[in-house]
Amino acid sequence: MVLLLCKFRVSTAIFCASSTSRLHDIVEFACGNWDALNPETISFTYELPDDSDSQENDSTIEWSSGPQDGADILLKYCHHEQKILLTASWVQAIREVRQSFEGGVNEFRRALKMYSMEVSFEYDLVKNTKERVIAIFKRRNTNNCMWRVYATLQKINGYFYIRTLNNVHMCGAAVRTTKNSWMSSELVASLIRNKMRDKPLTRPTDIVYDFKVNYGLDITYHHAWWGVERAKNELFGHQSLSFDLLRWYKEETEKTNPRSIIEIDYDSNTGRFKRVFVSFYACIYRFWYCRLMLFLDGTFILERKIQRQPTHRNRERWGSR
Repeated sequence: MVLLLCKFRVSTAIFCASSTSRLHDIVEFACGNWDALNPETISFTYELPDDSDSQENDSTIEWSSGPQDGADILLKYCHHEQKILLTASWVQAIREVRQSFEGGVNEFRRALKMYSMEVSFEYDLVKNTKERVIAIFKRRNTNNCMWRVYATLQKINGYFYIRTLNNVHMCGAAVRTTKNSWMSSELVASLIRNKMRDKPLTRPTDIVYDFKVNYGLDITYHHAWWGVERAKNELFGHQSLSFDLLRWYKEETEKTNPRSIIEIDYDSNTGRFKRVFVSFYACIYRFWYCRLMLFLDGTFILERKIQRQPTHRNRERWGSR
């Protein structure tokens, strides 16, 4: 994902370009933001650092007779293959009016955080309730940026819908940072839920490293630890409450399955759970009618370590002696 800074007169807008973006998309974006532009006569001037002396190299692209639709104007600038982070799709978290969020207000708030992290801008919540959320650009008055999103709850299905959206940033370009004030343990838990399901013993230090390498974000150990705990509780339930249910299970089993054996073993000093033994009476009862069998176990011993036992022929020969 590449952010293109588009300037016209005194205003600026940001175009999010991806590997599938075309020059035609940039033309539509520019003409949609500025009514004075004509798609038939528009031309673009872009600036890139020069390879040799690091000076700005000005070039002009004429739309009417310009390059092919798939021309990459950043080909000269990119000297290596850039790693695609897992946050690349976050730029589409907030994208259009009537966009739905099945998880309600919590999913919308999470999408808003992810979008702000990837686009690198800060916002304020003018209205923040379970039924209505209004977010605006934080430095709206000083930067004259009218970015705004308004979403409400649809009570029929419980979904959250974007009602109005001004997704044009007039504040200029921003540099993506590895730290963000909107990072929270709740967001970490939502991102690592699948990882915790496959690897329940994942440590907080592993999460910190994973976010650094795959997401390009620096998170604190505090956020990682609480994120792991939240994910575990959501997937497997609260640990202490789960062990406490063993006592209830023992009592109910003894009531409904008399003569069953259930033993809970724990450390008498610390009270820490160690093991549990369960044997239902039906299983014990069936063993009473099983035929008794005697099993013999054996092992292999090297002949050179024991005295060779005499065979039947050797016994007769040794007996004659």
